[in-house]
Amino acid sequence: MPKKSDVKIPAIYIIRLIVFLFIGVILFWTYSKISTFITTSPMFDVKEVMVDQSISFIDHRPLKELKGQNIFGVDLIKLHRQIANQYPQISQLRVVRQLPDRIMVLAKKRDILLQVQWRNKYLIVDTEGVMMFYTNAPVPFPIVKGIPLEKYKITLGLPSSIKELNLVLDLIKELRSHPNTAKLRILSVEAGNASKIELLVMPNIQVIIDEDALSAKVAMLEILFQNGKINWGQVKYIDIRFKEPIIKENIDEEKK
Repeated sequence: MPKKSDVKIPAIYIIRLIVFLFIGVILFWTYSKISTFITTSPMFDVKEVMVDQSISFIDHRPLKELKGQNIFGVDLIKLHRQIANQYPQISQLRVVRQLPDRIMVLAKKRDILLQVQWRNKYLIVDTEGVMMFYTNAPVPFPIVKGIPLEKYKITLGLPSSIKELNLVLDLIKELRSHPNTAKLRILSVEAGNASKIELLVMPNIQVIIDEDALSAKVAMLEILFQNGKINWGQVKYIDIRFKEPIIKENIDEEKK
């Protein structure tokens, strides 16, 4: 005859198991009820989509389609990706839920710094060097010329990896770091030759500089602007590529 098992399970273990199973059933039932409530209750239907005022230019029609949908059913990651891809001119984008019934699109509009002329178009670049979009007509910002954009892969929404353009960005950053050169109104930049970068600034003065020791040469330009002996109304160009700057005056204006 088979031997009877001598193993005896204490009653306390059985009671604990029953209690745990009961708690598990209660938790599962509660989760199911809550899940059903938040996914079906009209309380969580999207009633408003708020867009940051700084990016009010974006197309609101796709966002209006979210109204009436359950707020937890909206794919925020997908929505974020769509907006970011469609509008490279915005930064710090965040798409968030504001319970119980509002979705908020928060972002900042990038500030234009310059434009790169390429054939019959203009590539708009922001203060961080991000290439944003093309326009068919120029905008009232410095025009950079001489950069063969066809040689490079342009990815809108990403920072520039173009050597000539990045050099211009560094130059403008240096100019803005000094009180007097920061006041210069740059009209255009010839950037095709790193050994002879030509800036046309108001009032129709040409500034010639190169890529070597950029900071020191901009500092030299700042000192020149502090010199009260120079009649800037008669200056034709300033060449600061050398140890001693060359200042050429407009002789015709001087005679007049």
